[in-house]
Amino acid sequence: MIPKIIWQTHENEYNNLLPFQKDITNTWKNLNPGWEYKYVDGIERSRQVKEYSEFLHKYYLESDGQHQSDIWRLVAIYDNGGFYADMDSICIQSIDEALNEKYNGQEMVCSSIGFQHAGINSSNFGSQKNSKIIKSIIDSLLEEYKNTNLNEVKNFEFGFPENYTFSEIAQSNTESIHFNESYFSHASEYKTLFNSNFEVIFNSQKINYKTLCYNNNWPIYYI
Repeated sequence: MIPKIIWQTHENEYNNLLPFQKDITNTWKNLNPGWEYKYVDGIERSRQVKEYSEFLHKYYLESDGQHQSDIWRLVAIYDNGGFYADMDSICIQSIDEALNEKYNGQEMVCSSIGFQHAGINSSNFGSQKNSKIIKSIIDSLLEEYKNTNLNEVKNFEFGFPENYTFSEIAQSNTESIHFNESYFSHASEYKTLFNSNFEVIFNSQKINYKTLCYNNNWPIYYI
């Protein structure tokens, strides 16, 4: 089974995130009671990648922040299991509820083929610890880097090679993947703002997120 851990990352320490970013993280905490929430900053992210592979870490250090996040999420989920969520995504349904009826213990949970991506998007996904699929993705990236000079890494286009490799290998293992994007909303607007006036599903009922938080005395906004 997939461990009940939610992972997110950003360059800054959690206390130094902007208020709207903390508001976004709260959607994952509030709608998933009983789950462990883990936030990793840039320093800890680098340490975890280095611990996994010194060679991978060399290429990680030469990459920009987006590519570093793409690499780290694979390492973190492989080593620990759980669900990774981009910082520009909000939770709109408890993961337990989203998976309740259709999830049958598959190795991974991914968004559907073609959802916000030509293939399978790695913005939000979950996996068992020591997943063979995730290991295959990381190993393929290591082979790609072995054929790449360090000084070429800064010229990599958005999503290459991490997202492309993720999509290609995931599509080769669809029998081991549960496709489900019902628990999150991923949008560019969340890169700059958060509005609590949206609908969520909690305890099998649709309800306004702000109302739900008030009813349960949950934090919504950070000041």
